[in-house]
Amino acid sequence: MISRYALYDIAKLTDRFNLTQGLPKGVKPHYNVSPTASAPVIVNIEGTRVVKLMKWGIVAKGAKDTNSVFRYKTYNTPLESVFSRPSSEQAIRKRRCLVPANGFYGLSRSGEKRAFYAHPNDKSLIAFAGVYSSWQDPEGTVHDTFSILTTKATDDMPDPSMRMPVIIRPEDEERWLDPSATSTNEFYDALRPYASGQLTAYEVSPDVHSPKVNQPRLIERI
Repeated sequence: MISRYALYDIAKLTDRFNLTQGLPKGVKPHYNVSPTASAPVIVNIEGTRVVKLMKWGIVAKGAKDTNSVFRYKTYNTPLESVFSRPSSEQAIRKRRCLVPANGFYGLSRSGEKRAFYAHPNDKSLIAFAGVYSSWQDPEGTVHDTFSILTTKATDDMPDPSMRMPVIIRPEDEERWLDPSATSTNEFYDALRPYASGQLTAYEVSPDVHSPKVNQPRLIERI
């Protein structure tokens, strides 16, 4: 499971992802994005890349109240099962998005709490493969939500049992976002695994386990 990531190079988002409309209010540097938090997500609307703030965790359509929201949230969608689940199968065909990030954390929850941070070797901004949906609460307010696709970790990660996000390569981002591409043959190749040797990973402070901690020191090697 991926339950933490970092996005702090906000000033570089517009150029990196060719965002002609800029960023919405509320997009700030974040060193500890955690489930249920709002984060910027890139979608294709009528041929234009648009950034929307969405909550991390897709809410099931059958959720009736606030408690149900948290009970049924889905932060991650395993790549191995994305086409076999009715909800995610529809989302990956029609509601794909990019989740921009500087890097992501791998958290060890067995025994002593440990954490690892992984980022591209050149420290460039990356984009996770995501799917999104919307949920209407009892008051009629519509909430946009998203989930990150995950896959098996590469040899770059210290713990091979950890999962990692599916990273979309820059040359595949346009195809991934294209809403007209509804056949798996048109976009599945964009989900090919990141090759080993492209990420740098190291141990960081276990304080990242707490969603209340949001400081630059979280990405520093210990």
